[in-house]
Amino acid sequence: MSFKMHHTGFTVSDLDQSIPFYRDLLGLKLIQDAVRQNLPSYDRILGFDNVKLRVALFHDETESFMLELVQYLNPQREIRELKNTFVGSGHISLVVATLDEEYERLKAAGVRFNSPPVEVHRDGKYICKSLYMFDPDGMTIELYEPSK
Repeated sequence: MSFKMHHTGFTVSDLDQSIPFYRDLLGLKLIQDAVRQNLPSYDRILGFDNVKLRVALFHDETESFMLELVQYLNPQREIRELKNTFVGSGHISLVVATLDEEYERLKAAGVRFNSPPVEVHRDGKYICKSLYMFDPDGMTIELYEPSK
């Protein structure tokens, strides 16, 4: 059996803060912002009664990647601590042309980072430049500049 990737999704606390972050700061194209409710199929899939969601979908510039951000309106969302070491935690990785410039631009906009850009070397060979940053909810986003 083979599978094809469709999208990656994350639950967020407030799409009114997440949409500008992903659209305006990261440059993803917002293709949908919709409230979904009164859908018994969603209740069954998600395992809750009377599900009401606000869903935002984004594409990258090539439209080969789709990101889904979901804000639960019912049932009430729960905020918890996020750590990369927690089983089930995840991140997205975005390729950038010039990581140092993106780091400075995003830092000036108030984005939080684990570190400035770091050169990654394996087996004595330069692989990439990378860093971890955080979205408004503290979810990890990797920015990745491949070796040229």
